[in-house]
Amino acid sequence: MATRVTAVLCLLLALLVAPAAADAAAKTVYIPSRWASTGEVPWVSSRTKESANFILLWGDRSGTDPRTAPSPYRFDPDNMLSQLESLYSFYVNTMKFTPETGLLAQYKIIVIVTTTWSNAPLDAWATGGSTDGKVGVINIAPAAAQPGSWGLAHELGHVFQNYTFLGRPGYGLVHPSAGTFWEASAEFMAMQVYPKTAAGDLTRFIRTENLAYSSSRHHYGAWMLLQYIKDRDGLAMFNRIWNEARDTEHPLEVYRRIAGIDQAELNRRVGEYAQHNVTWDYSNRADVMPFITSLYPFVTAYNGVAVEPVNAAAGHFRVPDALAPSDYGYNKIRLVPSSDGALIRMRFRGHVNSAAQSGWSYGFVAVKNGVPRYGPVTSSPNGEVTFQTQPGEKDVYLVVVGAPAAVHKYAFLDGYPRNYRYPYQFRLQGALPWGYEPGHVRPVAPGSGHWHSNGGGWVDNRATVAATAYVGPRAAVYGNSTVSGNARVEDLAWVNSGATVTGNAVVKNSALVQGGANLSGSVVIGGDAEPATACGSGTYLMFNPDRRCDGGAGEADVNPAHPIFSDSDLAFGGGAPN
Repeated sequence: MATRVTAVLCLLLALLVAPAAADAAAKTVYIPSRWASTGEVPWVSSRTKESANFILLWGDRSGTDPRTAPSPYRFDPDNMLSQLESLYSFYVNTMKFTPETGLLAQYKIIVIVTTTWSNAPLDAWATGGSTDGKVGVINIAPAAAQPGSWGLAHELGHVFQNYTFLGRPGYGLVHPSAGTFWEASAEFMAMQVYPKTAAGDLTRFIRTENLAYSSSRHHYGAWMLLQYIKDRDGLAMFNRIWNEARDTEHPLEVYRRIAGIDQAELNRRVGEYAQHNVTWDYSNRADVMPFITSLYPFVTAYNGVAVEPVNAAAGHFRVPDALAPSDYGYNKIRLVPSSDGALIRMRFRGHVNSAAQSGWSYGFVAVKNGVPRYGPVTSSPNGEVTFQTQPGEKDVYLVVVGAPAAVHKYAFLDGYPRNYRYPYQFRLQGALPWGYEPGHVRPVAPGSGHWHSNGGGWVDNRATVAATAYVGPRAAVYGNSTVSGNARVEDLAWVNSGATVTGNAVVKNSALVQGGANLSGSVVIGGDAEPATACGSGTYLMFNPDRRCDGGAGEADVNPAHPIFSDSDLAFGGGAPN
């Protein structure tokens, strides 16, 4: 799994791109002239090796025969080129991602073997993109390019993404809102080559399903929508999204246009995608499930989010505003039918924000012996639906997607407070949210963990958590971390191994406290923030690698406050029927 810095570098380099072309003539080598004049990449001909579609460049630390170099700088050029040629053939001939024409057919892709120079700061672990608008470039460290390299597959994916628009003015997924799609697509492309090797950063994605689909917290894990499109429309649709995109479009706008559908149908399809994520019901499920079941125990301990009672006796609940779905994020709410084969009736009402062009897509999923059955997707902001369960369907999920009337185009690092959220309430008959059913018994804590005495959240047996500290019922403290004093960990927030949270510090919403962080005093960490430093004051609500501990107020939230609907506001018989 790449670091956050690598992910940003990967995207930024990818956006520097070059064009695509193919003819039968042998490809030539294009090396930017400035590399020689500035020493940016101080290569020499004795430290290069070529194949039909690639040229490797490496530094003095690896010598003229990298196979005999010291361990950190050792690699096999023939094996690396063999891997690259195999990947190239897969993307061009098998996957047919983009045609071998234009610049792709003219120049060999440059591969810079990083960490091998003593006189140049070429130390990236793995990036992919292009340079001079002419040629693709991969930067990869020897350790990242060993046989069966996922890094080579991912970064060559980025190179090919560049070739979809190089030399084609007006085309390409180059709008800042496409940033996460670049990374998710590169993971998806690598998964087509190596379906059993990896499945992206599922920890972040599954833990923060409520965040916007394009959230920068999702970039390595948000490939499941692409899998839905592949299963529904064929792999060629994924290729078309890349090759036919206009430079002002969000990826979902591209899909909507070339699929010939309107916004309402787009929202319905995203609702179906979210329903499939109850059981990860895709054609590659057998390959993916081992990665999901091996995640941190607290990630898979619950499938979905908890709700808050407005009036539990009346079956009236709401999702906490902080966890309400943002654009094409979703909530999964586990329900327990009141009887075997019960008819579930739901009254739904969303808190409409005209500035956000608020919208929702929602539907039910019943699960019996691990097999899902899907109800229709509804989009009324003030509606009433029914769902007839069948005998033996003990687990039922309400799935709610943030599905606005327009595709909002947030910038790559525009996080939680700059993204619209779509809060809602609902009333139920014939079922109750899991945890509110009569006689509910909480299961034993999974993995090597226990439920905290103050709040009931999951705590790793290796962690030190004081009885005075609060760990909410869906929050988590992982590894050898420490939470003490009156500190609070709430909502879906979690503290990673090696972190310390003490004093009156609060960690809430979908925040992640990275290992090495030391939070104290009155600091508040929320939204989608990921601090990794020491901090004792201020409020931090957004994933922002550039913001340090400045003691300032939280980032301004675009989401207004709203009143709470009463029971009568959600009276049955008052909403649009499905």
